[in-house]
Amino acid sequence: MNIEVRLCPKEQSFIIHNLYPLYLHDMSEIWGTRPNPYGIFDEDAGVRTLSELSERHENWWEQPSDLFPYLITVDGSAAGFALVTDESEASSPNTKYHLNDYFVLRAYRRQGVAQKAAVQLFNQLQGGWELQTNSSERNMTSQIFWRRTLDTYTGGKYTEGKGVHPKKGDMLVFRFSSNR
Repeated sequence: MNIEVRLCPKEQSFIIHNLYPLYLHDMSEIWGTRPNPYGIFDEDAGVRTLSELSERHENWWEQPSDLFPYLITVDGSAAGFALVTDESEASSPNTKYHLNDYFVLRAYRRQGVAQKAAVQLFNQLQGGWELQTNSSERNMTSQIFWRRTLDTYTGGKYTEGKGVHPKKGDMLVFRFSSNR
């Protein structure tokens, strides 16, 4: 199985746009969100189509020094994405990168794809990292995944604490460095 993590060029942004609604659907189980009246998982009740939802995320390809949309592929097929922001999104001053969203399709889960892709991503962007995940019991799978992945990647040299996201509420915050 050939796993590749690479910056997604603008010409291929449609791939992440295609995957994004699946991510939102998966997250609805954790966050308890419901689709809007038009069947779109979005906090804006006025978004009526997936095309409109995609348009709202075009900024990921318009700010190349601040926003980093990564595509995850397995044997050349789209398998997920990682949306990384610069330090402005992080809550710690020692953080250079913030993992905003991370998603691997269900077809590739429990095969080591997510962990290997995360390691590739961290190795590509050297410096201090922060990622946040829902701290509720509904999200234990993700919490276990990040603890195991970061423990292996950093040799146990990461921190875990509680934080509060302005929109999402209580979060579990992980911080580590990818400097090797």
